[in-house]
Amino acid sequence: MMTEPDLSSNYKPDFPTLTIQEAGAVREEILDETQYTLGRGFDCQLILADNNVSRHHAELKFDGTSWSITDLDSVNGTFVNTSPVSSVELKHMDTIQIGSAVLIFNDPHHPGEMEQWNNVEDPEASNFNFESMQRVIRRLEENIATVFKGNRQVIRDLIVCLMADGHLLLEDAPGVGKSLLAQTLAKSVQGKYKRIQFTPDMLPSDITGMNIYDDTKKDFRFLPGPIFGNVILADEINRTTPRTQSSLLECMSEAAITLDGKRHVLPKPFFVIATQNPGDYQGTYPLPEPQLDRFLMRLSIGYPTPEAEKAILDSQMTGHVLSRISYVIRSNDVLRCQALVRQVAVSDAIKEYMIAIADATRHHEALVNGISPRATLALMRCCQSLAVYNDRNYVTPEDVRSMLKPVLSHRLNLKLKAKAQWRSVDQLLEKIAESVKLKNEDNI
Repeated sequence: MMTEPDLSSNYKPDFPTLTIQEAGAVREEILDETQYTLGRGFDCQLILADNNVSRHHAELKFDGTSWSITDLDSVNGTFVNTSPVSSVELKHMDTIQIGSAVLIFNDPHHPGEMEQWNNVEDPEASNFNFESMQRVIRRLEENIATVFKGNRQVIRDLIVCLMADGHLLLEDAPGVGKSLLAQTLAKSVQGKYKRIQFTPDMLPSDITGMNIYDDTKKDFRFLPGPIFGNVILADEINRTTPRTQSSLLECMSEAAITLDGKRHVLPKPFFVIATQNPGDYQGTYPLPEPQLDRFLMRLSIGYPTPEAEKAILDSQMTGHVLSRISYVIRSNDVLRCQALVRQVAVSDAIKEYMIAIADATRHHEALVNGISPRATLALMRCCQSLAVYNDRNYVTPEDVRSMLKPVLSHRLNLKLKAKAQWRSVDQLLEKIAESVKLKNEDNI
């Protein structure tokens, strides 16, 4: 006999869901009761039509605080995140495998690892302040560092880019953790995560969505594409053609798409993390300059140190470390942080310092082009975000110098004859930063 759902203060009106994939079909079940039996038997609440599933295979149960799954002595076992289990508490985005059926548990209201922060409960939106933002940043940083064992400065710059309301381009050799870093951030933030694997035959409609004809209503309806999410992983973006790459331009600059003359606004927060292999790899299409300019930052992870690589091996001895974490901040926290970043003080002297650096790139004989005012604005926004990361509400000259390479290097190109003198744009930016002096820097 089914029990009534426990509508206590811990139970949210937006019920969790279970996405079930079996035999090539996908369906979604709303978990609006507190107990479900999964199996092949007709008396089960969730029936799985697979001969490898026992008649009564497993039980889903809500205890008033969290959901758990218990194996009912099945023949072939129950697996959560590829590990066999007898009984385990479920987290948002956990993957359950029963026979050949795959079930994805979705519960954005489950506190998960946020329980450890209950003693420092975030204030409401009306009094969310810089102290609150520090707690949000530290939670996010610790959760990402649990999975990503590489350079901690990469984690810092990733968070700075997110809080500055920009988009991130990760460029490096295959296998150094670009996709893992993006997936870790997506799982750390409550919100919709979408992954787009770019291929040469992909079309713009595969990203943005399309209008399809609804025969029952005798009209067209919009079918959203994977771009409609909060954290978007655009994996190997330079594997697809420029036509498809350009479909991201409006999305990234205006957080909206226009299809058949109708504008569709994307949800906020909207954060694109694109990964690409270096241009000298075969089968790549270099991103055009307007597309590169939409990315607030470009980062390179690099190879880990021997100690970090050993930590990677140790962390994945018994399973993928990504399955051990859940989200630790809410999507609304990101929006509040992004609003606070804009309140960080930037003095006139700092603004003039950034403008002087921008002007130096526009007149440098080794560069094809200088940075645009949009790039200067991007530099200021990242400096504001970095200041909050460092627990300050004002920008310093050191913040500006720290953000020069990740914010500006992908927007500049060396002339052919200058490549013999300058090893890279990064080296040139270092020289420009040394040549542009700031008066009374110690007093700022």
